[in-house]
Amino acid sequence: MEYALYAILAVFLFWGARVCKWKEWNEDVLSYDQTKSFLGFCAIIIILHHCSQRTCAPWLSPRLIVPGLDVFVYVGYLCVAVFFFCSGFGMYTSCHKKKEFFKGYYKRLLKILIPAVIMWFAFFFVEKAKGVRVDPPVWINTYDYIWYIPAMVYMYLIFFLAYRIIKNETAAVVTIIIGSCVYFVLCMYFSPGTWWYNTTHLFAAGVITAKHKERILSVLKKGYPIWLILSLAITVSGFYISSYYYDFVTTFKLEWQESAYSIAEITGQVLSALFFVIFVILVGMKVKIGNKVLLFLGVSTLEIYLVHPLFVQLFSFAFIRPSAAPLYHIENPFLYAAAVVAVSVPLAYALHRGIKAVLK
Repeated sequence: MEYALYAILAVFLFWGARVCKWKEWNEDVLSYDQTKSFLGFCAIIIILHHCSQRTCAPWLSPRLIVPGLDVFVYVGYLCVAVFFFCSGFGMYTSCHKKKEFFKGYYKRLLKILIPAVIMWFAFFFVEKAKGVRVDPPVWINTYDYIWYIPAMVYMYLIFFLAYRIIKNETAAVVTIIIGSCVYFVLCMYFSPGTWWYNTTHLFAAGVITAKHKERILSVLKKGYPIWLILSLAITVSGFYISSYYYDFVTTFKLEWQESAYSIAEITGQVLSALFFVIFVILVGMKVKIGNKVLLFLGVSTLEIYLVHPLFVQLFSFAFIRPSAAPLYHIENPFLYAAAVVAVSVPLAYALHRGIKAVLK
Protein backbone atom coordinates (compact mmCIF):
# COMPACT_ATOMS: atom_id res chain seq x y z
CA MET A 1 0.00 0.00 0.00
CA GLU A 2 2.94 2.32 0.64
CA TYR A 3 4.23 1.89 -2.93
CA ALA A 4 0.67 2.18 -4.24
CA LEU A 5 0.38 5.52 -2.43
CA TYR A 6 3.50 6.85 -4.18
CA ALA A 7 2.11 5.71 -7.53
CA ILE A 8 -1.23 7.40 -6.84
CA LEU A 9 0.51 10.65 -5.88
CA ALA A 10 2.63 10.56 -9.05
CA VAL A 11 -0.44 10.04 -11.24
CA PHE A 12 -2.28 12.71 -9.26
CA LEU A 13 0.51 15.24 -9.89
CA PHE A 14 1.45 14.42 -13.50
CA TRP A 15 -1.91 13.41 -14.99
CA GLY A 16 -2.39 15.75 -17.96
CA ALA A 17 1.17 17.09 -17.69
CA ARG A 18 3.23 18.06 -20.75
CA VAL A 19 7.00 17.71 -20.89
CA CYS A 20 8.77 20.40 -22.92
CA LYS A 21 11.16 19.42 -25.69
CA TRP A 22 14.89 20.14 -25.74
CA LYS A 23 15.53 23.92 -25.66
CA GLU A 24 11.80 24.48 -25.14
CA TRP A 25 10.48 26.07 -21.95
CA ASN A 26 7.21 26.20 -20.12
CA GLU A 27 6.58 29.94 -20.13
CA ASP A 28 3.59 29.44 -17.82
CA VAL A 29 5.75 28.09 -15.02
CA LEU A 30 4.55 30.76 -12.56
CA SER A 31 1.08 31.23 -14.00
CA TYR A 32 -2.07 31.12 -11.87
CA ASP A 33 -3.16 27.67 -13.11
CA GLN A 34 0.28 26.09 -12.69
CA THR A 35 0.87 27.43 -9.19
CA LYS A 36 -2.67 26.64 -8.03
CA SER A 37 -2.31 23.10 -9.36
CA PHE A 38 0.90 22.51 -7.44
CA LEU A 39 -0.57 24.07 -4.30
CA GLY A 40 -3.44 21.59 -4.58
CA PHE A 41 -0.87 18.79 -4.57
CA CYS A 42 0.95 20.37 -1.62
CA ALA A 43 -2.31 20.48 0.35
CA ILE A 44 -2.61 16.67 0.08
CA ILE A 45 1.04 16.22 1.11
CA ILE A 46 0.45 18.37 4.19
CA ILE A 47 -2.51 16.15 5.13
CA LEU A 48 -0.26 13.08 4.80
CA HIS A 49 2.39 14.90 6.83
CA HIS A 50 0.01 15.53 9.74
CA CYS A 51 -1.39 12.00 9.51
CA SER A 52 2.15 10.59 9.68
CA GLN A 53 2.78 12.55 12.88
CA ARG A 54 -0.11 10.66 14.47
CA THR A 55 0.93 7.23 13.18
CA CYS A 56 4.70 6.83 12.82
CA ALA A 57 6.52 9.90 14.18
CA PRO A 58 9.54 8.87 16.28
CA TRP A 59 8.36 10.89 19.29
CA LEU A 60 5.21 8.74 19.65
CA SER A 61 5.05 5.87 22.11
CA PRO A 62 6.40 2.68 20.43
CA ARG A 63 3.06 0.94 21.00
CA LEU A 64 1.29 3.57 18.89
CA ILE A 65 3.67 3.56 15.92
CA VAL A 66 2.29 2.04 12.72
CA PRO A 67 4.74 2.34 9.77
CA GLY A 68 3.65 3.36 6.30
CA LEU A 69 3.66 7.15 6.12
CA ASP A 70 7.21 7.58 7.44
CA VAL A 71 8.45 9.54 4.43
CA PHE A 72 5.99 12.36 5.19
CA VAL A 73 6.91 12.96 8.86
CA TYR A 74 9.27 15.90 8.25
CA VAL A 75 8.28 17.22 4.79
CA GLY A 76 5.45 19.55 5.81
CA TYR A 77 7.53 22.73 5.98
CA LEU A 78 8.72 22.27 2.39
CA CYS A 79 5.12 22.43 1.15
CA VAL A 80 4.34 25.39 3.40
CA ALA A 81 7.37 27.15 1.85
CA VAL A 82 5.64 26.88 -1.53
CA PHE A 83 2.49 28.44 -0.04
CA PHE A 84 4.40 31.45 1.31
CA PHE A 85 6.31 31.89 -1.94
CA CYS A 86 3.16 31.77 -4.08
CA SER A 87 1.43 34.22 -1.71
CA GLY A 88 4.24 36.74 -2.05
CA PHE A 89 4.48 36.22 -5.82
CA GLY A 90 0.72 36.48 -6.29
CA MET A 91 0.38 39.58 -4.10
CA TYR A 92 3.06 41.47 -6.01
CA THR A 93 1.72 40.40 -9.41
CA SER A 94 -1.88 41.35 -8.57
CA CYS A 95 -0.81 44.63 -6.99
CA HIS A 96 0.95 45.72 -10.19
CA LYS A 97 -1.77 44.50 -12.56
CA LYS A 98 -4.91 45.72 -10.79
CA LYS A 99 -5.29 49.46 -10.38
CA GLU A 100 -7.70 49.15 -7.45
CA PHE A 101 -5.86 46.27 -5.79
CA PHE A 102 -6.00 47.85 -2.32
CA LYS A 103 -9.69 48.72 -2.53
CA GLY A 104 -11.42 46.39 -0.09
CA TYR A 105 -8.03 45.03 1.01
CA TYR A 106 -9.57 44.07 4.36
CA LYS A 107 -11.47 41.30 2.55
CA ARG A 108 -8.16 39.56 1.85
CA LEU A 109 -7.59 39.42 5.59
CA LEU A 110 -11.16 38.27 6.25
CA LYS A 111 -10.69 35.39 3.79
CA ILE A 112 -7.93 34.17 6.09
CA LEU A 113 -9.42 35.08 9.46
CA ILE A 114 -13.03 33.89 9.05
CA PRO A 115 -12.27 30.20 8.30
CA ALA A 116 -9.55 30.26 10.97
CA VAL A 117 -12.01 31.51 13.60
CA ILE A 118 -14.63 28.96 12.52
CA MET A 119 -12.18 26.07 12.84
CA TRP A 120 -10.84 27.44 16.13
CA PHE A 121 -14.35 27.30 17.58
CA ALA A 122 -14.85 23.82 16.10
CA PHE A 123 -11.79 22.62 17.99
CA PHE A 124 -12.87 24.50 21.11
CA PHE A 125 -16.32 22.88 21.27
CA VAL A 126 -15.01 19.38 20.53
CA GLU A 127 -12.36 19.79 23.23
CA LYS A 128 -14.99 20.92 25.72
CA ALA A 129 -17.22 18.00 24.78
CA LYS A 130 -14.37 15.57 25.38
CA GLY A 131 -13.14 17.25 28.55
CA VAL A 132 -9.75 18.16 27.11
CA ARG A 133 -7.75 20.59 29.24
CA VAL A 134 -6.27 23.46 27.22
CA ASP A 135 -3.09 25.11 28.52
CA PRO A 136 -2.57 28.85 28.09
CA PRO A 137 -2.26 30.69 25.81
CA VAL A 138 -5.70 29.41 24.86
CA TRP A 139 -5.81 31.11 21.45
CA ILE A 140 -2.84 29.01 20.31
CA ASN A 141 -3.18 25.78 22.27
CA THR A 142 -6.88 25.28 21.48
CA TYR A 143 -5.89 24.76 17.86
CA ASP A 144 -2.17 23.95 17.54
CA TYR A 145 -2.19 24.19 13.75
CA ILE A 146 -3.24 27.85 13.69
CA TRP A 147 0.31 29.28 13.53
CA TYR A 148 0.04 29.77 9.74
CA ILE A 149 -2.75 32.34 10.16
CA PRO A 150 -0.93 35.01 12.23
CA ALA A 151 2.07 34.54 9.91
CA MET A 152 -0.03 35.24 6.80
CA VAL A 153 -1.91 38.15 8.39
CA TYR A 154 1.42 39.69 9.41
CA MET A 155 2.80 39.33 5.88
CA TYR A 156 -0.34 40.85 4.36
CA LEU A 157 -0.08 43.84 6.71
CA ILE A 158 3.62 44.30 5.90
CA PHE A 159 2.75 44.18 2.19
CA PHE A 160 0.05 46.83 2.73
CA LEU A 161 2.56 49.04 4.54
CA ALA A 162 5.13 48.56 1.78
CA TYR A 163 3.01 49.09 -1.33
CA ARG A 164 0.05 51.15 -0.15
CA ILE A 165 1.69 53.53 2.31
CA ILE A 166 5.38 53.65 1.35
CA LYS A 167 4.78 53.05 -2.39
CA ASN A 168 8.43 53.57 -3.45
CA GLU A 169 9.38 50.31 -5.22
CA THR A 170 12.84 49.82 -3.72
CA ALA A 171 11.79 50.92 -0.24
CA ALA A 172 8.75 48.62 -0.44
CA VAL A 173 10.86 45.53 -1.16
CA VAL A 174 13.30 46.48 1.61
CA THR A 175 10.35 46.93 4.00
CA ILE A 176 9.08 43.42 3.24
CA ILE A 177 12.55 41.92 3.73
CA ILE A 178 13.03 43.76 7.04
CA GLY A 179 9.49 42.83 8.12
CA SER A 180 10.21 39.15 7.40
CA CYS A 181 13.44 39.35 9.41
CA VAL A 182 11.63 40.98 12.35
CA TYR A 183 9.00 38.23 12.35
CA PHE A 184 11.75 35.59 12.19
CA VAL A 185 13.60 37.03 15.20
CA LEU A 186 10.44 37.50 17.27
CA CYS A 187 9.37 33.92 16.63
CA MET A 188 12.82 32.62 17.55
CA TYR A 189 12.29 33.98 21.06
CA PHE A 190 8.54 33.71 21.59
CA SER A 191 7.16 30.87 19.42
CA PRO A 192 6.83 27.21 20.48
CA GLY A 193 9.04 25.90 17.64
CA THR A 194 10.81 26.44 14.33
CA TRP A 195 7.71 25.62 12.26
CA TRP A 196 6.41 29.10 13.15
CA TYR A 197 9.16 30.87 11.20
CA ASN A 198 11.30 28.46 9.13
CA THR A 199 9.45 29.24 5.87
CA THR A 200 8.11 32.80 6.23
CA HIS A 201 11.13 34.23 4.36
CA LEU A 202 9.68 32.68 1.20
CA PHE A 203 6.99 35.39 1.14
CA ALA A 204 9.72 38.00 0.55
CA ALA A 205 11.37 35.63 -1.93
CA GLY A 206 8.07 35.46 -3.83
CA VAL A 207 7.82 39.25 -3.99
CA ILE A 208 11.43 39.56 -5.23
CA THR A 209 10.90 36.82 -7.82
CA ALA A 210 7.76 38.52 -9.13
CA LYS A 211 9.60 41.84 -9.39
CA HIS A 212 12.54 40.33 -11.32
CA LYS A 213 10.72 37.40 -12.92
CA GLU A 214 12.14 37.64 -16.45
CA ARG A 215 15.71 38.19 -15.28
CA ILE A 216 15.57 35.30 -12.78
CA LEU A 217 14.07 32.88 -15.30
CA SER A 218 16.71 33.91 -17.83
CA VAL A 219 19.51 33.12 -15.37
CA LEU A 220 17.94 29.76 -14.51
CA LYS A 221 17.61 28.87 -18.22
CA LYS A 222 21.27 29.61 -18.98
CA GLY A 223 22.62 27.30 -16.31
CA TYR A 224 19.65 24.98 -16.07
CA PRO A 225 21.41 21.62 -15.41
CA ILE A 226 23.71 23.18 -12.82
CA TRP A 227 20.87 24.99 -11.05
CA LEU A 228 18.74 21.83 -11.06
CA ILE A 229 21.47 19.68 -9.49
CA LEU A 230 22.55 22.41 -7.06
CA SER A 231 19.02 23.16 -5.83
CA LEU A 232 18.25 19.47 -5.34
CA ALA A 233 21.55 18.86 -3.53
CA ILE A 234 21.06 21.78 -1.11
CA THR A 235 17.43 20.81 -0.52
CA VAL A 236 18.33 17.22 0.33
CA SER A 237 21.37 18.21 2.43
CA GLY A 238 19.50 20.86 4.41
CA PHE A 239 16.53 18.55 4.92
CA TYR A 240 18.75 15.69 6.10
CA ILE A 241 20.77 17.81 8.54
CA SER A 242 17.71 19.55 10.03
CA SER A 243 15.51 16.46 10.26
CA TYR A 244 18.08 13.76 11.04
CA TYR A 245 20.74 15.68 12.96
CA TYR A 246 21.45 12.76 15.32
CA ASP A 247 22.15 10.48 12.35
CA PHE A 248 24.34 13.22 10.85
CA VAL A 249 26.37 13.52 14.06
CA THR A 250 26.85 9.78 14.48
CA THR A 251 27.68 9.24 10.79
CA PHE A 252 30.51 11.77 10.87
CA LYS A 253 31.49 10.89 14.48
CA LEU A 254 30.87 14.40 15.78
CA GLU A 255 30.18 15.45 19.37
CA TRP A 256 26.53 16.08 20.17
CA GLN A 257 25.79 19.64 21.25
CA GLU A 258 22.31 21.02 21.86
CA SER A 259 23.24 24.51 20.65
CA ALA A 260 24.76 23.09 17.47
CA TYR A 261 21.59 21.05 16.91
CA SER A 262 19.39 24.18 17.19
CA ILE A 263 21.57 26.07 14.72
CA ALA A 264 21.71 23.11 12.31
CA GLU A 265 17.95 22.59 12.50
CA ILE A 266 16.88 26.13 11.62
CA THR A 267 19.72 26.69 9.12
CA GLY A 268 18.93 23.45 7.31
CA GLN A 269 15.21 24.24 7.24
CA VAL A 270 15.65 27.81 5.98
CA LEU A 271 18.03 26.77 3.19
CA SER A 272 16.16 23.63 2.15
CA ALA A 273 12.85 25.54 2.07
CA LEU A 274 14.33 28.19 -0.24
CA PHE A 275 16.09 25.78 -2.57
CA PHE A 276 13.12 23.41 -2.66
CA VAL A 277 11.04 26.25 -4.10
CA ILE A 278 13.82 26.94 -6.64
CA PHE A 279 13.86 23.23 -7.53
CA VAL A 280 10.08 23.23 -8.01
CA ILE A 281 10.35 26.24 -10.32
CA LEU A 282 13.12 24.55 -12.31
CA VAL A 283 11.10 21.36 -12.78
CA GLY A 284 8.08 23.49 -13.69
CA MET A 285 10.13 25.19 -16.41
CA LYS A 286 10.27 21.86 -18.25
CA VAL A 287 7.07 20.14 -17.07
CA LYS A 288 3.72 21.89 -17.34
CA ILE A 289 1.28 20.35 -14.86
CA GLY A 290 -2.42 20.87 -14.39
CA ASN A 291 -5.61 18.85 -14.28
CA LYS A 292 -9.14 19.45 -13.02
CA VAL A 293 -8.54 17.68 -9.70
CA LEU A 294 -5.44 19.72 -8.86
CA LEU A 295 -7.14 22.97 -9.84
CA PHE A 296 -10.19 22.06 -7.76
CA LEU A 297 -8.01 21.49 -4.71
CA GLY A 298 -5.93 24.57 -5.45
CA VAL A 299 -8.94 26.84 -5.11
CA SER A 300 -9.52 25.99 -1.43
CA THR A 301 -6.04 25.12 -0.14
CA LEU A 302 -6.32 27.46 2.86
CA GLU A 303 -9.60 25.87 3.95
CA ILE A 304 -8.16 22.37 3.42
CA TYR A 305 -5.23 23.33 5.64
CA LEU A 306 -7.58 24.62 8.35
CA VAL A 307 -10.23 21.88 8.22
CA HIS A 308 -8.18 18.68 8.01
CA PRO A 309 -6.44 18.86 11.45
CA LEU A 310 -9.79 18.31 13.18
CA PHE A 311 -10.19 14.94 11.45
CA VAL A 312 -6.51 14.10 11.83
CA GLN A 313 -7.28 14.20 15.56
CA LEU A 314 -10.78 12.67 15.49
CA PHE A 315 -9.65 9.59 13.52
CA SER A 316 -6.38 9.19 15.43
CA PHE A 317 -5.59 7.06 18.50
CA ALA A 318 -6.71 9.95 20.75
CA PHE A 319 -8.12 13.45 20.40
CA ILE A 320 -5.16 15.72 21.21
CA ARG A 321 -4.68 14.38 24.76
CA PRO A 322 -3.99 10.65 25.31
CA SER A 323 -6.90 10.54 27.79
CA ALA A 324 -9.47 11.87 25.28
CA ALA A 325 -11.09 9.25 23.06
CA PRO A 326 -11.25 9.91 19.30
CA LEU A 327 -14.43 9.83 17.27
CA TYR A 328 -13.25 6.62 15.66
CA HIS A 329 -9.70 5.25 15.63
CA ILE A 330 -8.71 4.15 12.11
CA GLU A 331 -5.65 2.00 12.74
CA ASN A 332 -4.57 1.40 9.13
CA PRO A 333 -2.47 4.50 8.25
CA PHE A 334 -3.51 4.50 4.57
CA LEU A 335 -7.22 4.21 5.33
CA TYR A 336 -6.73 6.82 8.06
CA ALA A 337 -5.19 9.30 5.61
CA ALA A 338 -7.81 8.48 2.95
CA ALA A 339 -10.62 9.12 5.44
CA VAL A 340 -9.13 12.47 6.47
CA VAL A 341 -8.87 13.53 2.81
CA ALA A 342 -12.35 12.25 1.95
CA VAL A 343 -14.02 14.22 4.75
CA SER A 344 -11.82 17.34 4.75
CA VAL A 345 -11.83 18.23 1.05
CA PRO A 346 -15.62 18.59 0.52
CA LEU A 347 -16.06 20.39 3.85
CA ALA A 348 -13.18 22.75 2.99
CA TYR A 349 -14.68 23.49 -0.41
CA ALA A 350 -18.10 24.17 1.14
CA LEU A 351 -16.45 26.49 3.68
CA HIS A 352 -14.59 28.28 0.88
CA ARG A 353 -17.76 28.80 -1.16
CA GLY A 354 -19.72 29.96 1.88
CA ILE A 355 -17.13 32.57 2.90
CA LYS A 356 -16.80 33.76 -0.69
CA ALA A 357 -20.57 34.26 -0.90
CA VAL A 358 -20.67 36.17 2.40
CA LEU A 359 -17.82 38.51 1.41
CA LYS A 360 -19.37 39.08 -2.00
